[in-house]
Amino acid sequence: MTSDKSQYLNRIRLNSNYPTYRRIIGLIAFLGYLFSALNGIGAVVAGAIRMGDHFLPGLAILIGGLVVSALFFFGARFWREAALILADIGDSVIDANSRKSI
Repeated sequence: MTSDKSQYLNRIRLNSNYPTYRRIIGLIAFLGYLFSALNGIGAVVAGAIRMGDHFLPGLAILIGGLVVSALFFFGARFWREAALILADIGDSVIDANSRKSI
């Protein structure tokens, strides 16, 4: 049963009526991942520089920045999945209605 659902979902996504919407979702998710990575790198660099002078504030910057990066990463993943679900619902409804009218 699960493979039937996966096959149906793959068929729906390959024959989407909303390809531009799906590409924009992918682009926005990529930008979220990129921001997360850049924020993580910035947190590591800023935390390491600050740790040279004051260890605890530097550690706080490092940990806080990495937590924020993780939140952005998982937020981008969640938003991408939620937005794709909307496109899947639309494509599925159109697919089901087109079969009934034939």
